[in-house]
Amino acid sequence: MKGKIIVISILIVLAIGASVAILASDGYFDSNKQENVVLASVVPAAKPVLLATSSTSVVKPAVVKKATIKKKPPAKKKVVKKKKVVAKKKVNLAPPVITPETAPYSAKNRHN
Repeated sequence: MKGKIIVISILIVLAIGASVAILASDGYFDSNKQENVVLASVVPAAKPVLLATSSTSVVKPAVVKKATIKKKPPAKKKVVKKKKVVAKKKVNLAPPVITPETAPYSAKNRHN
């Protein structure tokens, strides 16, 4: 059990070291310094200042919004569901007497 934990931890350390080495070789860690040097050497071009010019007075036609008439959907009729009437079971107050001759098959055969 301890051997598995040691092997896994060594593999994790190797993976982290390999990823750091790859990033360092690509210049990931020193890219900020190079960007600062490049930005400092570039001289921004001076753009001429544009002054506001008078525009001709063109009258644009006013946009008139058309009134839309919303049609109401027809009123839905409420459907009244009828409740189901549950028929009451009648209780037989005088059941027949069960004898071995009138007994059901399962009562006659004990091995069933």
